Amino acid sequence: MIKKLLYLFLILLSFQNSKSMAQCQPGFSNIVVTIIPDSYPAETAWSLLDVNGVTLISGGSNSDSICIPTGSCTRFRITDTYGDGICCTYGIGEYTVSVDGVPVVAGGQFFFEETRYINCPPGSNCDNSFIGEVDSLYTINNSSTWYSFVPDSSGMYSINTCFPTNTCNTQIWVYDRCAGLTWNNAQAGTLYYNDSACGNQAFVSAPLQVGVTYWIRIGGDISCTSVPTNWMITYNGPVVGCTDPAACNYNPIASVSNGTCIYPGDPNCASGPDLVMDQAILENSLSIGTVNGNDPCLIGEGCLSGYGLRDVINFSTRISNIGDADYFIGPPQTGNNQFVFDQCHGHWHYAGYAQYELYDSNNQPLQVGFKNGFCVLDLMCFTGTAKYGCGNMGISSGCADEYGAGLACQWLDITDVPAGQYTMVVRVNWDQSPDLLGRVEQRFDNNVAYVCINITRNSSNVPSFTILPNCSPIVDCLGNTFGLALPDCDGVCNGTRLSGDLDVDADRDYNDIDSYLTQIVSSAPSASCNDLNGDGALTVTDAARLNACIRYTDGSHTHPGGTQTTHRHCQFPFNIVNTTDTVNLSIGSINTISKYVNVQIKNSDNKVLGLQFSLSGLIIDSVVSVVPGFNPIIRFNATDGTIAIIDTSEVCLDKKLVFADLFRVYYSTLTSNTVCLSFNVSVNGDDEETLKSTVNGCVTISGISYQYQSELLTVYPNPSTGQFVISSKQLNGASSTIQVIDALGKQVHLSSEVLNDQEGVVIDLSSFNKGVYLLQVITDQITVTERLVILK
Repeated sequence: MIKKLLYLFLILLSFQNSKSMAQCQPGFSNIVVTIIPDSYPAETAWSLLDVNGVTLISGGSNSDSICIPTGSCTRFRITDTYGDGICCTYGIGEYTVSVDGVPVVAGGQFFFEETRYINCPPGSNCDNSFIGEVDSLYTINNSSTWYSFVPDSSGMYSINTCFPTNTCNTQIWVYDRCAGLTWNNAQAGTLYYNDSACGNQAFVSAPLQVGVTYWIRIGGDISCTSVPTNWMITYNGPVVGCTDPAACNYNPIASVSNGTCIYPGDPNCASGPDLVMDQAILENSLSIGTVNGNDPCLIGEGCLSGYGLRDVINFSTRISNIGDADYFIGPPQTGNNQFVFDQCHGHWHYAGYAQYELYDSNNQPLQVGFKNGFCVLDLMCFTGTAKYGCGNMGISSGCADEYGAGLACQWLDITDVPAGQYTMVVRVNWDQSPDLLGRVEQRFDNNVAYVCINITRNSSNVPSFTILPNCSPIVDCLGNTFGLALPDCDGVCNGTRLSGDLDVDADRDYNDIDSYLTQIVSSAPSASCNDLNGDGALTVTDAARLNACIRYTDGSHTHPGGTQTTHRHCQFPFNIVNTTDTVNLSIGSINTISKYVNVQIKNSDNKVLGLQFSLSGLIIDSVVSVVPGFNPIIRFNATDGTIAIIDTSEVCLDKKLVFADLFRVYYSTLTSNTVCLSFNVSVNGDDEETLKSTVNGCVTISGISYQYQSELLTVYPNPSTGQFVISSKQLNGASSTIQVIDALGKQVHLSSEVLNDQEGVVIDLSSFNKGVYLLQVITDQITVTERLVILK
């Protein structure tokens, strides 16, 4: 009850503070965004947008307010980079948006993001859409109006704005869901999309299913807000064609047979699809840009090679089918191994859409990009008829798909690429796969577009580029133009040696991970076949990279770190340092009687998969985890104190808001009166290196008079004649169990207390013999162990 009252008080206080932020003129309303964060406020971001998607105000874990015209339609969007919302896994957080003091939307339990609409009239969003009907002429007067449509028959439908009375530049978006939809003014999240099928007007031809709800958005540029725009849905009948999969003219979307099937051997059979990369589109669309790399989804999908502000080369990709047969990809669904589901953005990705590579002057590809197509559809047609969309993907004969340079992930990350000359290569169907119906492309030499560029950097390291004339094609190590043969890690062209296969048995397995840990603690040198992250050293990061390669094949999966990923784990060398995550290690209690050192951890913003550190001043006897459920593989060097651990099962160490005991390192001998901790590497649950910090890194031991005050507890006096006062700033008000254990492991004191930061809790051990005892303070979140010394 006390917690609830305090929580309500904080909300009311936040409302009061926020309301004072903006004094609105008549005709304007005060919109107040109130954020009560969870235990990880840095993961939260929010924005308030107008009906056209323009950001009005934004923030993080803070509250704020703004005055806008009364009745204006706004969209509130909140995101959480960890994917657990702001309630209720790690703290009880909540957001509330109020209008003139009246709460209108609230929440907190979501995954990566949530969108709510405020003061929005009918048709302004998919949650509040108009009802669309066949053969009805509709007129809108703004740049974005939503309709829901449920076909009463399966078949081909036309959705179009191709009316001579329409004067603004219109667009059509068709979506297959409303809940969790992330949309923009391009084709993100769409099932079908068109911008300019008939001049400035749009036309979509789509096979729709009876009884399924579709959401249609009609709009365009800003000019559409001031002029009426007409549009209509038309039913064109069932899809008619050959329905026999054995026929060479089989139509996979046909529901009614027309009796015109022809079969292999017939001279009228099509030769096959032929996908072509458009060289001119690629070359003419190149530009330098920057991307904020703090979106873990962009990292997880392989779009960016690091966090922070990233330098990228943007470009457009157009894939045309000039063959006489469709290239059919099929519906995105479980069981179709061409697709992976992206939890971050809530839609399927076609994993084999395109391959983007940057080759250096030695014709070696750099790890700077990977493309997952969220949709392959008939975006434009030259001689064919559009029929494929994001629900049933493909490129019809005579049609093309295009990813514009302004779309997310339509770039190469060159942040870490030095100045020099490079060849940029874009491939479609690079592995020469047949389509879902087994149709093989007529030729593959036109599946590549390329351009040579010279990257330069100024004194501030800002990049620019120029296009080089007379660009020579890439030749692989076998001499094939644009071939895919590469030297293996031993330097053998198209060789079979696998990076990470330390026992050279032609297989990457957990024996190799064990070998990694053994070599790490033995200070073995790095080599081309074992340095998986390319940093020139053998560390636990290499073992983590191998573990991910073993656990995950190419495809969709979620890491314990929270990020849903679709990148390829077995591409080496590759490394990402997550500059938003930090792991802290500290020397905790030292027991010179039982001969151990406690190593503590604080990892308040990430889960931990692997660690590498060392302790000096002692000879290690053994190392054990003291965290229930966290049972990593542990290897150590007794003499030099190197310790390497990795949790190959990826249970991972959960986030710790404050320092807590992690490992107990038992020693046989102290070689110095000073024990020091050196922190080398930390790997989070997403297989990324993190920032690292050491607190209380060295402790001097003098007999049994060693005193240690942790970040959590203050114990004084210590040593004492038996009375100790325990207080805590960070655990202030926490209900705690306090137990004291003697040197033989026997519990000699047990009590339940509420810790505070003022007078503290007194425990009286004056009746006990002198010596060293262990104090354990146990809450529902953590257990803290300290050392008590009784003098007589």
